[in-house]
Amino acid sequence: MAASTTQPRLQLKDEAATHIRELIVSGQVPPGQLLRLAPLAERIGSSITPVREALLLLAQDGWVTQEPNRGFRVMTITRRDVEDAYLVQAFVSGELAARAALAIDDAQLAALRLIDEEINAHTQDDAGYLERANYQLHDAIYAVADSDRLTWFVRSASRFVPRRFWGMIPGWIEHNRSGHAPVIDALEAHDAEAARVAMSSHIAFAGQLLLRHLDSIGFWAVDQPS
Repeated sequence: MAASTTQPRLQLKDEAATHIRELIVSGQVPPGQLLRLAPLAERIGSSITPVREALLLLAQDGWVTQEPNRGFRVMTITRRDVEDAYLVQAFVSGELAARAALAIDDAQLAALRLIDEEINAHTQDDAGYLERANYQLHDAIYAVADSDRLTWFVRSASRFVPRRFWGMIPGWIEHNRSGHAPVIDALEAHDAEAARVAMSSHIAFAGQLLLRHLDSIGFWAVDQPS
């Protein structure tokens, strides 16, 4: 009985934490902003309890700080924090793509082509679908690589990725449409080095798009080194 009640609660907390973190990294909740439970719960469509638990979890990870009798405040994120996260993600994703190139079969390639075709066929107004399909495609490549620890590192670095809010980042939808074909082509050729370079470049450019967006909205709380 305990497992059946604990698991949904943990899931709600983790989902709320992910949503709040993505609000932060997409620039919708800037550094220094005070987060109050009720408005935040309403914004993300949750009850107050999992939001409170999520904020406590995010405080442990350094995303927010708890202020007595006030609530939680978003911690400062530096430009270098985001750059470094994408540096790690681009490197490790490139290695996963290289490994996938040596192992991928025709059925797996056909599945990737189908996802990419669906991405290009969908209207830009359906940003939610495009975001989900993008991660479905990447996850399929990582699964072929069959490297659980490297996949773990990618997912850890991707905490600075605004998954559900990518559609609001200028240039991302266009990049999502054009950026996968070179990766899939390299996988189809079983060219590990070309797959590494294509995937690393794909991730790095997405990071540049996010940085430009955060620059444009004055996200950084203090002057950052270039």
